[in-house]
Amino acid sequence: MSAATAEYVAAKTADIRAKSTAAFELASSKNPDKLRAMLKVWFVPDFKPTFYDENDRYSRGVSGVSSLDEVGLLDPSYSSAVGEPGGQEGRYPIRLIDLDTKHLVDYPDIGSHGQYCILSHSWKGREVNYRYVLDAKFKAFNRALAAAQVDNPSSDVAPAYQNDIDIIKHQCSLDILEQEERIKSLTREGNIVSELGLNDDDNIVEELLSRRVDVQIVESGHDGRGGLQRAKNKVAAALVARDYEVMEDEVFKKFLGDIGLDDDKADEVITGDTGSQSTRDVADAEKVLAYEKQRQSEEAGKIQFFERHGHIREAVEELIGCLQRSKSMVKIEQAIERSKEIFDGNPFPKTEKRYLWIDSCCINRGDDGEYARSISAMGEWYKHAEFCLVHLDTKRGVPKDALDDWQALKSIILPPRPNITSYSEIITHKPEWSTRAWTLQELVMSKTTFYVNSSWELLSRPVEHLGPWYYLYPFVSLHTSLDTNNPYSLILGNEGVLMSLTQTLDNSGIQHEINNLDPSENSIYIAQKLIAILEVLDLRIPRDIDMDTARSRISQSVYIAVSSLMASGQEAVGGAKQLLDNILEILQPHLSGPQVYSQKELARHAINIILGSLVNLMEHPVLDDRDYIANFGNVPNLNLWQKGLIRSRFSTQKVMSLVCGRDATVMTDRAYCLMGMLGVRFPTFPAEGLTKALSRLLDEVVISSNDVSVFNWTGRQYGSPIRGRSLYPSSPEAYKFDKGEERKKKKDKKLTELLQIKRYEVMTDFLAISGMLVDAIMFVKDRQQKNVHLTWVKEILRVFKRTKFEYLRPHITNVGKILKYVEKAFDSKSGVKPQVMKSPSPSTSGPGTPTVEVKEAPSKESSTSDSPFGAFSSQIKPPSLSKNMPSFSAPKFGRKKTEPEAVLAKSSSPPLSSRGIGGFKAPSLKGFGRKESETSQSSSIPTRVEKRSQEADVASLPSTPGTPSLVASDSPQDSLSSQVLSYIGTIRTNDDGGEDANQNVTAEPELPPELAQLLSEVPVKEFSKPHVKSEEIDTMISPNPIIVKNSGIEGLFDIQRVVVSLAQPEKLRRQVRNAISPHQQITGWCIISTGFARVMVSFSCPKYILERELDIVQSVESEVLNGKDYEDNSNDSGDTSGDVPAPNNQGVLQVADKTWQRAIKMNLNNPSEPAKKEEDTGMEDPGFEKVKADGARVSRMIKFVQEANLTEIAGEWILARFSGVPGAKWFLCYLELGGSGRDLYGHRIATDEIDFHNASPEMGLMKFWEYYMMQKKYRLCSILQKLMESKDWGNFKTEIGQNIVKRVAKETGVSGQDDGFEADSDDEDAGKDLSDTLKDISGMALTMAGAGLIQQFYEWRAERLQKNLTADVLKKFPTHMQTAMESLDDNKDLMPSMFHSAKKVHMF
Repeated sequence: MSAATAEYVAAKTADIRAKSTAAFELASSKNPDKLRAMLKVWFVPDFKPTFYDENDRYSRGVSGVSSLDEVGLLDPSYSSAVGEPGGQEGRYPIRLIDLDTKHLVDYPDIGSHGQYCILSHSWKGREVNYRYVLDAKFKAFNRALAAAQVDNPSSDVAPAYQNDIDIIKHQCSLDILEQEERIKSLTREGNIVSELGLNDDDNIVEELLSRRVDVQIVESGHDGRGGLQRAKNKVAAALVARDYEVMEDEVFKKFLGDIGLDDDKADEVITGDTGSQSTRDVADAEKVLAYEKQRQSEEAGKIQFFERHGHIREAVEELIGCLQRSKSMVKIEQAIERSKEIFDGNPFPKTEKRYLWIDSCCINRGDDGEYARSISAMGEWYKHAEFCLVHLDTKRGVPKDALDDWQALKSIILPPRPNITSYSEIITHKPEWSTRAWTLQELVMSKTTFYVNSSWELLSRPVEHLGPWYYLYPFVSLHTSLDTNNPYSLILGNEGVLMSLTQTLDNSGIQHEINNLDPSENSIYIAQKLIAILEVLDLRIPRDIDMDTARSRISQSVYIAVSSLMASGQEAVGGAKQLLDNILEILQPHLSGPQVYSQKELARHAINIILGSLVNLMEHPVLDDRDYIANFGNVPNLNLWQKGLIRSRFSTQKVMSLVCGRDATVMTDRAYCLMGMLGVRFPTFPAEGLTKALSRLLDEVVISSNDVSVFNWTGRQYGSPIRGRSLYPSSPEAYKFDKGEERKKKKDKKLTELLQIKRYEVMTDFLAISGMLVDAIMFVKDRQQKNVHLTWVKEILRVFKRTKFEYLRPHITNVGKILKYVEKAFDSKSGVKPQVMKSPSPSTSGPGTPTVEVKEAPSKESSTSDSPFGAFSSQIKPPSLSKNMPSFSAPKFGRKKTEPEAVLAKSSSPPLSSRGIGGFKAPSLKGFGRKESETSQSSSIPTRVEKRSQEADVASLPSTPGTPSLVASDSPQDSLSSQVLSYIGTIRTNDDGGEDANQNVTAEPELPPELAQLLSEVPVKEFSKPHVKSEEIDTMISPNPIIVKNSGIEGLFDIQRVVVSLAQPEKLRRQVRNAISPHQQITGWCIISTGFARVMVSFSCPKYILERELDIVQSVESEVLNGKDYEDNSNDSGDTSGDVPAPNNQGVLQVADKTWQRAIKMNLNNPSEPAKKEEDTGMEDPGFEKVKADGARVSRMIKFVQEANLTEIAGEWILARFSGVPGAKWFLCYLELGGSGRDLYGHRIATDEIDFHNASPEMGLMKFWEYYMMQKKYRLCSILQKLMESKDWGNFKTEIGQNIVKRVAKETGVSGQDDGFEADSDDEDAGKDLSDTLKDISGMALTMAGAGLIQQFYEWRAERLQKNLTADVLKKFPTHMQTAMESLDDNKDLMPSMFHSAKKVHMF
């Protein structure tokens, strides 16, 4: 398009847009209805939606597929394009060995025409490599050419028809013979025979070989992993570890002293078996060193011999190399034979070509490009192989193997016996194969594995006969899990139908091969039959299937198989159509449901039911076998791999932890061998070193997957020296704890347990006490109003309300039994007959022996009070309603009482002055509507047994007939009550003094014998500490972008400011002064505190970072840790620019006029949130003053870490983690501002694990929490007290109501059964005016209504206290501590919570 045309089009478009806008505005202003109609036409749909039943829509499953349109068709390359980092390119090996021709083939035809397997083995010295293969073929060609020219073929010339394997084998034999002759020639020239004391040179080769083996044992040990030099290194490492532990213990002990632990507790944390372990390690290493020195002195003559004759040493070592290469040739030859045997004996697909790949001879290591491509693609090669043949050989590097191989070659000795004889012995043998780095990928990435021992004997197990179905099982299981509506589903698990299906295959006359199995393995035999049926039906499940494509691709395979069998005009090959018809005929009787199916649908259902039956048969054998392989293969915690669902793209942290401790000949291979499992590829360069290779590997993982578990490593010695990669470790061992970190972790755990022991005791005590109080509250709520005077409960409340947990701890069990006895013995709703006391005869029992007695109809005179503890109700002396309240004297009606009745009434009634309205004593209103004081609470509840006369007064009160009583006579009644109340009185309260007032009583006190016997059968309620199970995270993929650059890694981080204290600061300053360069690493220890919890870790960081942190720590300790509260720091003028006091230690520079120093002072002295005054906290207990003083330090720390401005934090050590990723760990980081003043830069500091799950709570916080628990206990006691007061008022109201009924009955002439009056209309006072009586009755009714209101108030008050228990108590404490106390209350870990979320930081 020309410029003019483009300009015209643009102008025309603008004109049309302007005109359309104007027309729309005109239409909308003049005719809005028309505009509304237009919009309706445009936007309102002209169709009705169709709604489907979700159950019907998705319940059809895989069997409901009726047409090709409903099959999820995926391109065959989909799986490789998604699951393979390289796609189709490089998914197969470049070079393979043809199993049939035994030739080495370049670029073989793999796919529909060929398949291959892989050998997994350990290299043992010199192996037959690709270069040697070329040399052998070249030498064979030259020999054949030379023989052809002279027309006289010699015996050492390989025949022309030989294959590559035979040529290599022949060349290995020639090399051994040639080297023997060379050694003999050298010995003749140097007169070696006489020097060795031999008569002739017939056995000279064997003698020299034996001597060289002895020298190698001295140099490398019997197992090839020892030797003198290695022993010296182990001694040095053990000494360093021991000295480090001694220094760490010194620092740790000082740290324990700083937090208030005495020497005994500190020794308990530090000592144990950990301290002596390092000493034992040093002793063991020294013993090994002494042994190696002794061995060297014993073999000194042989060592000196080879030192004198270097040419003989080189010739013998070359012979050892030839023997190793010959053994490698045997390995290749035997691997070919075993692979052919496995292909032929198991149901693998039949193809034209079958290949074997062996890394030693199929990779041209001389070609750097091919070698790099092979290393990076090796994981994919294992992934696409049909199976992996595992050679469980003897240990490599054993010097004596060379002599044994020589003697076996010369038939001097018999070949060695196999190391493993059966598959079940593998786990006990612990093969070295499971400790190699490359074998980890070979095992995990392979579809299935077969195993041979050192003698190349197959270690068979039944499940191997499943062939490729061993690998396909988990994906077929995913497919059949959707087959919920299969009409043949009833036959699943029906052995009869399964046997009929297998017999159908035999009766059809179709040729099939089934391996003979042990009769006990019937399930595998039937599974093989079903697999043969599926093969005849031409069900072809793709071999590159994975978890993401399993359902769609298997459904597609089933559809294609059925469609080909049902094709019109086409006869199925091999009787497959006839076999399908026979199967449908067998399944026809088991067809369920009224639905009519087509022949094609029935065929699909039949194949799916066969697949379902196959899954049921294979499930347990396959899963058990995979678990067994994971155990002896040293591959734990890969759950999805053990289920067979995935083979790559695991969590990086898990994969790295698996490679820890695995060996590799080339150190960089420890990183390269993980590319396949992590799903990445990159060019290899072995000379770069392990640290650089690991860094490039982790770069690719982060770029391709955003896996944050890459950064979950620990270890002060594993910080990466690569610029811009401080987030990465230098070794895979950083992902797994070593011995030093394990020891540190044990000490942290012991310290945490020691510091939290009181917390758990208080929590357990509170749970027990609160459980008892809640049970008592529910008991009082459910009681009738007549059963309210619970004297024992009130006495327990008096003691429990203010007593510390440590004083209550020994009594919790006994008090719980007493409360349980009250509930059990006097539960009127349960119908349980109570225990009562009966006066025993002197000959049978002593006073107070508990027995059971039921009173069916107690008399008025002998009846006790309605209360469960009616005999003790006289001890409760609540004051009357008011002294000014008038007392109404009731007028007399009816017959006059006789003199005895009057005397009885007089003796049974309290004085009028102690009565309330109507002659009844009202409960106390003291404290009504306001907070009760301690004095008022204690004055209304007795502390000891009252006078005997008071008990007699209450005992004479009338009670409802049939109410059971606690006692039946005065003597046992007095004995039991005295024992209970006396025991409760022995509980020490906070006010009790004495010499041992500060000592905790831990022993449970003994109950009086009589009370102990009474409570012996009462069950004790058990209370347990809640357990919080840590959640395991499988994947940690960041939802936020992570940008990997050459200069560093940029991402979104959570930033937590912390209070850092450095141990031994003087020593660290000396190291800083003596450091040569700013980047020299310095190691030390530090304490990290979030204000709530603290951890101690060791660190290693550059000199320039530590130097800055030392200055900051000095200021923070002065202003935050050791300073006064912020309310006392500020002066009247608000000046906060004072300098930090200089420390007393010499050589420490005084720091003043720093920006960060002024910021600390400003934040502490001028907080944005004013502190609550003491009266605002609601704390009236004098003990809270001491608690507040202990928590002041924690308050300053919390306000320090709550800094809102990140620029004020720059220059400090902080905690950081990746934001928005569950499971991401906190790490220590140095934070600083960038050049713009807004960008944040960070540098990770290598430390031990920062584990706040085992962190120790700050001591001041614990003081607050203990007082918080006391307040909760106090509140629960108040709830129960309010409920009991409510019941007292309810009882008072009931008594008034009963008196009103009696008075009305008396005035109306109606006689009650229990009123003691008789109506007499002829009395001379019968006609008296009733006005005074009605007034009295009205006053009593008014009093009863008032009592009801007060009862309702107390019930409402108790309900409110119970409902808002935790919230009301938390209001009494500082706001910034409430969350922490809730976490302690819920037994949660004090994780960092006051962090800045999702802040962009560039980590360099």
